[in-house]
Amino acid sequence: MITLYDIDVESPRTLEEALQRINQTRRRVIAGGTDVVIQMKEGVLAERKLLNIYQLDELRYIRQDGESLRIGALTSLTDIAESREVRRFAPPLAQAAGTIGSIQVTNKGTIGGNLGNASPSGDCIPPLYALEGRVVVASLTGRREVPVRDFFRGYKQLNLRQNELITEINFKKMGDEEDGLFLKHTLRLGEACSVVSVCMWLRRGGRRAEFVDARIALGAVAPTVVRADRSEEILKHGILDERRIEDASQAVTGSISPITDVRGSAEYRREMAVNLTYRGLHEILARSIDRK
Repeated sequence: MITLYDIDVESPRTLEEALQRINQTRRRVIAGGTDVVIQMKEGVLAERKLLNIYQLDELRYIRQDGESLRIGALTSLTDIAESREVRRFAPPLAQAAGTIGSIQVTNKGTIGGNLGNASPSGDCIPPLYALEGRVVVASLTGRREVPVRDFFRGYKQLNLRQNELITEINFKKMGDEEDGLFLKHTLRLGEACSVVSVCMWLRRGGRRAEFVDARIALGAVAPTVVRADRSEEILKHGILDERRIEDASQAVTGSISPITDVRGSAEYRREMAVNLTYRGLHEILARSIDRK
């Protein structure tokens, strides 16, 4: 059994100090610890040397920057869910951040940690795929921005070097002609991980129920979050009617490769992916009609 005496923790006070330490030593980075601590308790994570970056307040912010919204990696899930800027300019991300777990988890958990855990069921990830967000990573030699879709290379595999830290997530703000939502299915409320999650972003056209662009991202149905490319093509440049909604919903099965585990079978996940997409598109259609 692991005790506190078994764990060696360093806690830098500045980003510069943190970058220097990960450049010199191989330590597992920890922020809120809502994922890492559980993995250590369950024996999934063998590392005992940690770099605790939770005190780096310089990575805790939500800022508007022209057409973009920038969120520091240590911003809590609660702050994101309750942020007026996020709720206005990226409502699917606010919805996702507010559903990740108990109050204790959302207060302590961070958006950078949700990405850094690299789980396909990480609930902040589908909204960032749908918003075509970018991940900013930093090292002692500089910083680089990576499109979210290129940041996840496979199950638990990130486009992140040993000497780099996730410092920011940014994306273009949603405009008045754009709509989107996040839906998830779990086996119970509260702390349960997603069995399937869906996030969609659509841009309205000039006619009633017309949409001219679409992005759909699905979580927990493949080694990484995936975009439903075929469904997006069906939804572009047309009136959203029952036939188009059903075709786009069924088409998500061509983009996913779910597995069977303790939370559900592969076939169950396929069915729920179709059902959540169908429900989400109907909700967006209803809002579009009410808006005209």
